Amino acid sequence: MPEFSDFAHSLRDSFSMELVSAIESAPVPSLGEGTIHKPLLPLLSVGVGDHLIDVAASRQMECMSGLWLVAGDIHRSHSISQDLPSREGSFLHGIMHRREGDYGNSKYWFRKVSQHPTLEQIEIETGGRYCDPYDFIDHCEQAARSGRKEQIQACEEDQWIEWQSLMLWLCG
Repeated sequence: MPEFSDFAHSLRDSFSMELVSAIESAPVPSLGEGTIHKPLLPLLSVGVGDHLIDVAASRQMECMSGLWLVAGDIHRSHSISQDLPSREGSFLHGIMHRREGDYGNSKYWFRKVSQHPTLEQIEIETGGRYCDPYDFIDHCEQAARSGRKEQIQACEEDQWIEWQSLMLWLCG
């Protein structure tokens, strides 16, 4: 179960208690497609503007794309992020392609992100393990191909920090 990190408590506070409970009951998002966490589905079906998150209207679709990632529905996330012209939309799009195993396409979308303010926070929170999104994509690919549980788990933990950091930027 993913727990919100200390740095992301203001993100947690911007979510409804119902949404926090559903996220914290989900499995840590996998490096791959993973499984869809059913308790999140009815919440996300109503949309962000329906008191799930206190977020600016201009960020609602980005937040929805991110929430679909944590719910395990990368395809629903993709249907949103591919139409978002922002760097954050490209960031979400890159995460989705990394999780589907399309590593080259993931790097393409991270090139569109360029230098994002959240990358510094991710590097700090991961103790330097995730200091470059391209290297992180390579680490995830190596972990997925090796099948080594400890490598996969380390990447999943860093991916969770990445998600929290980006969502904090969008919604916090």
